[in-house]
Amino acid sequence: MGAQLPDPTPRRRSERVSIAFPLEVAGVDLTGQRFSDKTKTTTVSMYGCCLPIPRLLKPDQQVQLTRILTGQSALGRVVAPMGDQPEGHLYGVETDDPCAALWGIQFASPMYQKLVDNLREGAYFVNLDRKITYWNEGAEQLSGYAAGEIVGQSSSENLAEVDASGKQLCDDDSPLEQSMIDGQPRSTDVFMRHKQGHRVPVNVEILPMRNPAGKIVGAAKVFRNSSSYHRVERRVSELEQLAFRDPLTGLPNRHYFELKIEHALDEQRRFGRQYGLLMFDIDRFRQANDDHGHEVGDALLKALAETLERTLRADDLVGRWGGEEFLVLAPDVDEVALRLVAERCRGLIAQSSVATNSSRTAITVSIGGTLLSNGDSAQSAIRRADELMTESTRAGGDRTTTA
Repeated sequence: MGAQLPDPTPRRRSERVSIAFPLEVAGVDLTGQRFSDKTKTTTVSMYGCCLPIPRLLKPDQQVQLTRILTGQSALGRVVAPMGDQPEGHLYGVETDDPCAALWGIQFASPMYQKLVDNLREGAYFVNLDRKITYWNEGAEQLSGYAAGEIVGQSSSENLAEVDASGKQLCDDDSPLEQSMIDGQPRSTDVFMRHKQGHRVPVNVEILPMRNPAGKIVGAAKVFRNSSSYHRVERRVSELEQLAFRDPLTGLPNRHYFELKIEHALDEQRRFGRQYGLLMFDIDRFRQANDDHGHEVGDALLKALAETLERTLRADDLVGRWGGEEFLVLAPDVDEVALRLVAERCRGLIAQSSVATNSSRTAITVSIGGTLLSNGDSAQSAIRRADELMTESTRAGGDRTTTA
């Protein structure tokens, strides 16, 4: 048996994103038979993935992961079963080395964060050979080409971009090529050829992708239709998003947060992923409003929102519940970890303050924390966190109560 791969770290778990990559998985099943199955990932991370396999595997066994269409491969280790799906048994698989080549993405890059947040936009990645390694659904919709027709092909073969004068942008003088040479991001407007033959005006943003050593290993490209119709369509989408945002802090609002809790409960029931819920209340908020006015009250709310956003882990979600109350939804925690998250937030908030006419007003919070359970609804979980938060308030504030 080969050397044991290291246990997954919290950093690795926190970098999972939902992307369906076609893979071929090979190894030995629980009965001792060798197998090679085709499947698709449900989530991927820098160090592995979650994927359904139509057979039973044992924890800690090694499997070979091969990316269909690109041929990239990596050796992985089955971490644990994570439930069942119609496609088969869901497993978490970790790898020893980073999977940047296998997934064709750079997890730490700002561009990757942007494309995850804007899935309606087209996005693809190319390697140093100018071959496309990733093609998202937005790119399929804008270009007419499915991922199977594009991945593994040269970025200039099918799209054949031209500028406003009709001049074709060759590999040597294209913005994509220049960004991979000088390492500078670029933004430009071009006309992309649709699969049906017509030209589509698109605005493109390009960012070089680097490995941990800082060497350029490819580039990411995000593009969006720049016609008047699609500008109106994007504006409608922005207005829809406003319905889920608190106008003062910019955080997700009550309605959006309830939907996310219901989604977390469903994910917990199906896959066993544990979530925790924290509720925050600013101590003596009404007194601060009365003493210093609503402008100071608004400043306190904004300061708390900003501190929480910068304090929490990458996968944690913070929202404004209403008034001076805020919620945090934290995945992959037990009771101890949830309390640690709460205490870190409480301590940093206690070191924050806002300016008043003559001095500064400090901020402290009362926190209630609870783990979601399979019998919960969003309302029952929030009510339990609210009751625990009230215990912290009655005990004098600036403290955390969890159960």
